Amino acid sequence: MSDITLLTSLKLAELRNKIRLLRHQPVLKIIVLTTFSIAFWTTLYKVFLYLFKFLGTFSADTNNLIATIFYIFFFSLTIMLVISNGIISYTSLFRAKETAFLLTSPIRVESVFVYRLIESLVFSSWALLFLATPLMAAYMAFYKLSWHFLVLSIILFGAFTLIPSIIGSTAAMIITTFLPRTKRGVFITIIGIAIGGALVFLSKLLTLRGTLTTEYLLVKEIFDTVGFARNPIFPSYWVCRGIFSLSTGEYTDALFFFLLILSNITFLGMLAYLLAKKFILRGWFVSQGLSHRRIISSHHIFDTLLNVCLFYIRKETRNIVIKDIKSFIRDPAQWSQFLIFFGLLALYFLNLRTFAYDEKQLYWKVMVAQMNLIATSLTLATFTSRFIFPQFSLEGRRFWIIGMAPINRSNILFSKLTLSVVSSFIISELLIGISSYMLRVPTALFVLHIFTLLAICLGLSGLSVGLGTIYPNFREDNPSKIISGFGGTLNLVLSLAFVLAITLLQHLLCYVMFRYPARFAFTHLWSITAVLGITAITVLALFIPMWFGLKAIKNIEV
Repeated sequence: MSDITLLTSLKLAELRNKIRLLRHQPVLKIIVLTTFSIAFWTTLYKVFLYLFKFLGTFSADTNNLIATIFYIFFFSLTIMLVISNGIISYTSLFRAKETAFLLTSPIRVESVFVYRLIESLVFSSWALLFLATPLMAAYMAFYKLSWHFLVLSIILFGAFTLIPSIIGSTAAMIITTFLPRTKRGVFITIIGIAIGGALVFLSKLLTLRGTLTTEYLLVKEIFDTVGFARNPIFPSYWVCRGIFSLSTGEYTDALFFFLLILSNITFLGMLAYLLAKKFILRGWFVSQGLSHRRIISSHHIFDTLLNVCLFYIRKETRNIVIKDIKSFIRDPAQWSQFLIFFGLLALYFLNLRTFAYDEKQLYWKVMVAQMNLIATSLTLATFTSRFIFPQFSLEGRRFWIIGMAPINRSNILFSKLTLSVVSSFIISELLIGISSYMLRVPTALFVLHIFTLLAICLGLSGLSVGLGTIYPNFREDNPSKIISGFGGTLNLVLSLAFVLAITLLQHLLCYVMFRYPARFAFTHLWSITAVLGITAITVLALFIPMWFGLKAIKNIEV
């Protein structure tokens, strides 16, 4: 039996045991998760189908518009998969204790790399596969294709995910091996890459302003700007062409692109295998040898600053919160994702005037502002699910130390909740403030956005902190694996449902305010109803998970 087969069989045995344990889980838990998953998938399917039908109104360019959306969608998936696999591979290869054990065992180092590559592929790709299947199903329904198209396109997409996964894992290994060996050097390099990419993207956007005169030219110019996604050198182009060939019945062309993907998987896989054989050990030693020189004065200033900024948290639990903040800052795999989440949004909001939305009619300004609110809210849901939910589990088996300390356990939970609410509120209000300023929206709409985001921050924080305590995973120190469990999935689904409910009520309120400004009594009644509805949903999302979380934390034994 080969090394890779042995390691893979171990993971399969763990998976079988977890499936067996499902029989001992409460039936209600399984029903709730299944129901929400089906509802979320169905909602995505309806949204994609509605989008295709809307594009169908442009009868002359429908196929071209849909093709462009596919190229952009799969190009974005490629970038997301490369980044997510790189981050997960860095954590699992160079930060996990299991890797340190495997590297000392009589297993070839390149086999360890392949084992971790497969693991990162599974963790990073299943959610995107869940996102891609409703898109394929909607495409099949819109063009009235047979069910064979859906099956073959999923196979094509599954093969495609291997390419960015291999690239991301290999890039993580190479970067870790050859990047500067100090934290300052790592930070400067990453920030330099981010700024360079932002400047390139910004220069692309700024070229649009002077050439736009009508909405048609705007659409044309935007599609020309994103035309790079159609470049035949990208794997996203191959999978799109394969899907289009399947839809038109050109199976020979579809087979060609499928074999093209497989040949590149083989080439990149062999290259990654050879590079791992040469660099994996060196990269691991480099990752363990990052400079940790203590600068007492700067640490003292930083601690003092954190104590001042966290004055609203009880002194007895403030050090635990400071520890969480320091752990976040010290882990590039954490804050790099944070920068990706909110940096792109901030970059987009800062360039809203490039598209001259602030000079358009009130209807368009309100519409864009509402879409920005949805984008910010969904990003917040991702933020709390990714960073807040695992916080309690990351205490690990060291939780017994905190349990023996003269600290009320409920105060620990409330301190994490407070930090989550304050941090998410500051970030979201900063983003929506930039959006409102760039669009020059009415003051009433800006105040409504502030209230809505406050409610969303409270509800999302309550869900993430509460469910993170109810469903802890003290066996894992990798946040990506913690959030991929039942608790993390349930939290993400409930967070998305909560955001959908709040933004729906807010949209109704906004519609009434600006559609019937003269009918004061009607508008006033709707405003009160919507505000009470938002408040009630927020209270439920905040207090129910926290109540069960407080009961769970009192009974936890590690």
